[in-house]
Amino acid sequence: MKEIKVIWHKIPDTDCTLSAIVAADFLEKLGYKATSFIQWKLNKETEFILKKLDLKIPEIKTSFPEWTNICLVDHNEIFQTLDNIKELNVEWIIDHHKINFESKSPINMRVETLCSTASILYKMYKENSFEISTKIADMLLSCILSDSLLFKSATTTKEDIILAKELLEISSINDMEKYALEMFNAKSDLWDINVEDLIKYDYKEFESGSQKLWVWTLETTNPNYAFWRKQEILEGLKKIKSESNLDFIILMVVDIISEKNTTIVLDWKDSEILEKVFNCKIENNLADLKNRLSRKKQIVPELTEFFGK
Repeated sequence: MKEIKVIWHKIPDTDCTLSAIVAADFLEKLGYKATSFIQWKLNKETEFILKKLDLKIPEIKTSFPEWTNICLVDHNEIFQTLDNIKELNVEWIIDHHKINFESKSPINMRVETLCSTASILYKMYKENSFEISTKIADMLLSCILSDSLLFKSATTTKEDIILAKELLEISSINDMEKYALEMFNAKSDLWDINVEDLIKYDYKEFESGSQKLWVWTLETTNPNYAFWRKQEILEGLKKIKSESNLDFIILMVVDIISEKNTTIVLDWKDSEILEKVFNCKIENNLADLKNRLSRKKQIVPELTEFFGK
């Protein structure tokens, strides 16, 4: 039986974490011996879900022996994955982001423009007539609710909503809205998190030409957790920008309840860029980006286009 390691992106969120666990189950049904791993510690929303569903936190691994078989879940870009990915054999990619991956040989790839990787995995189960247990349904539905922000995000499609309703019938979750709010409240409890971990809670690195951009997202039911620590955050952003030699850095604070994006901006240079790209107002290092809730669809494309020019 061929072994395969299932990996999600460097800073794990709910969709990549639970989708990787589900992907391992899917690959087992295809005949692999599959094990899922994380690359960093989990956020509080994901910890809440794992505890509620009585699931173990996977082992942290950032590299594997040469030629290990790998499945990448919820990502495909080199800078978001394992340290020695070029030495490994990527057999599978299951993702819902743009493709930026070069392979040495043909691979199994499933990529769709759905709001979550879990939506794609659910379709793969159905297409193969694989049984979906209550626990698998719980995980898949949790991912969709998390990535779609209870269907408020611009990335949500009609198909995601249909799939979520189907999963609700299989899962142990009775009330999607109530359960989602419990998830979001768990993610919003940030008092005991040090500022560097807070900044790295959910970040993505992007490249546009020779420019290197980092965009953090903090989705919360109480944005004041972040705003009360704004000075700490600004000092942390300054340190990370310098150490990582970045051209641009922001921290998006997304208020899930009011559907509002207030972004913390480090300096005048980054402020000028945001003002040009989004025609926004910036005061006291805070940019009003209105209802732009999706980093993937409403923030990054505009930024990469600007830097590409």
